[in-house]
Amino acid sequence: MGFEMRDSFVRREECKAAWESEVEFAEMARVLKALAAELGQDTEAALGELAHHGLGAALGVLAGQAEVPDVEADYLQRRAQSRVAASRLQ
Repeated sequence: MGFEMRDSFVRREECKAAWESEVEFAEMARVLKALAAELGQDTEAALGELAHHGLGAALGVLAGQAEVPDVEADYLQRRAQSRVAASRLQ
């Protein structure tokens, strides 16, 4: 019985970690899409890079297209604002 409880707990924690990872990815995509739209850039290219190569590559695409010196700082600022706005809704 103890092993079954432990296995159940492990599965629950794995599901929780997977869900948190999905939520974080969705948040990154939402903020990246908004930033790309604000900069007047192709959102699909940035989201494709995010999906295939990660956040750094997606920010690199935006930086190359927009020639904005500090896209990463803009992204981080918008992500923080997004989290603050989400926390107000709860």
